Amino acid sequence: MKLVDTLLLSASVGFLIIGIYEIMMGRFAENYWVLMMMLICLFIYGYRKNERIEKEKSLQQKNIAQPKGKQKSQNKLKK
Repeated sequence: MKLVDTLLLSASVGFLIIGIYEIMMGRFAENYWVLMMMLICLFIYGYRKNERIEKEKSLQQKNIAQPKGKQKSQNKLKK
């Protein structure tokens, strides 16, 4: 998990806690935006996580599809 993902998840939890507190105080209409910020952070985190997983899967499929000889020659070029 990257730093941005950690920050998004932490911000989402923070906004949720603030939102719950404000609802308990009876000020839902005034602080609706706090809950929406929580949802935005959570959706962005989920999107980034899914993109990262898809990227890892495509890289694994490329590595499986390559013959062993090509992988060795590419590793030599990287070094």
